[in-house]
Amino acid sequence: MKKELQTSKSVLDEGIDRTLRLNIPIPNPDTVLPEDVIRYRVLVAQAWIEQDIEFSFLPDDIADFAVIGDYCDHNMYLIDEALQGSKVGSFYEWGWDAQKICDHFNAVANALGAWLRSGRKGSAADYIDIEASFN
Repeated sequence: MKKELQTSKSVLDEGIDRTLRLNIPIPNPDTVLPEDVIRYRVLVAQAWIEQDIEFSFLPDDIADFAVIGDYCDHNMYLIDEALQGSKVGSFYEWGWDAQKICDHFNAVANALGAWLRSGRKGSAADYIDIEASFN
């Protein structure tokens, strides 16, 4: 899977600290809506990707979310195992069928892909297109 030998570890190898140090408010899992989780997951994944670029785990010219799969399991940017059992950590916790889960993960991945293709301009959350993701 890895394109070349990495000289550093990914932020994905860390525990709950990787999430807490982001200073991104974690939505309340009791009242959170799926759209809120999409936005939160996009912001967290963007921060993790930026950290992995900063520490040379990922190249700074990464041009699409799918390309990250050449370096690691890029799907791990979409979930937060440190928030085990939380609807905020993963859409798997929503009790949905596989297609609905995939649709929501795809909304996050699509926003990240668009952000990376833009050269990482602005916030990846600016690229969320809920309508396109579910139609």
